[in-house]
Amino acid sequence: MSDLTIRPTTKFLKAWAALVLLVVLVAWIAHFAGEIPQIWIPAVVSISLISPLMHWVKLRTTVTVLTADRLRSETGLFGKSTHSLVLSRIQDVGVNQSLFQRMCNVGDVWIETAGATSRIMVENIDAPHSVVERILAGAKQGF
Repeated sequence: MSDLTIRPTTKFLKAWAALVLLVVLVAWIAHFAGEIPQIWIPAVVSISLISPLMHWVKLRTTVTVLTADRLRSETGLFGKSTHSLVLSRIQDVGVNQSLFQRMCNVGDVWIETAGATSRIMVENIDAPHSVVERILAGAKQGF
């Protein structure tokens, strides 16, 4: 089985960023048309772009890799946090999806082993059910 790299989807982030950009554009147009006389209003709205940017950095620095014998999850930009599970010890795998996630074929996948602290949650991934099938197939090979 080849390695599978699992990353959170950027679908929601793109929609959020487009909405923020639209609000910024409308604020700047209103400002230059004389509707908004204070310069600080477009500046404050422009600063709102920082939030989608920070969320994008978080998404890009979160990766889960499924190898032939283990599942490794890494998060962090400067400091890294790594969590690994041996596939043969996986006891439970599941998918949580809200209605909006189901409409976009996105979901949260969780993987557990026997220990109470041995749980990995991979949030907002595309095609979560196919990822679960790949994890279960890898776990089955270990038995």
